[in-house]
Amino acid sequence: MREHSDVLQWVEASRMGNSRAQHKLFKHFYSKAMGICMRYAGSTDEAADMLNEGFLKVFSNLDKYENTGSFEAWLKKVMCNAALDYRRKYDHGVSFVDIDEVPDGQMTDHHLNEAISKISSHELVSLIQLLPPTTRTVFNMFVFEGYSHNEISQQLNISVNTSAWHVNSARNQLKTAISKYYNE
Repeated sequence: MREHSDVLQWVEASRMGNSRAQHKLFKHFYSKAMGICMRYAGSTDEAADMLNEGFLKVFSNLDKYENTGSFEAWLKKVMCNAALDYRRKYDHGVSFVDIDEVPDGQMTDHHLNEAISKISSHELVSLIQLLPPTTRTVFNMFVFEGYSHNEISQQLNISVNTSAWHVNSARNQLKTAISKYYNE
């Protein structure tokens, strides 16, 4: 595959400090990396900061990529970890949402599915960004990155039950937000 071959060449040249190759890698993976950061961030500016820190880690750790798997998968993992590091660095303390504040939705699954089909991915990311930081982080790790509640609890130093609670809270808050979107 041509693209795969180009990516591997850019990786090798970047390892040697070639700034043009680094720029090509950055441009090639910008959208995917920014998508990861946008899911963890509360704003576009925060996502840009995460992205910059993530690419700094990518280029600083290229020697750790062993060419045995997909570079894209490795880069996504590094970006996810950079976003988590950013959350840890700038979120002082864990924020919680009182479960009583999350209203029960009156929407049927059929109506919810219909509403979801009308929302663009950009609008969905915007709704995810409205979640409290810890809830947003746990939700992203569980839903998008595929971490188990046990893995999340270890990474974020929270209990397994707290991880599950945050995912459930995020789902309820998103259902409520989608319901409002659908009814407008």
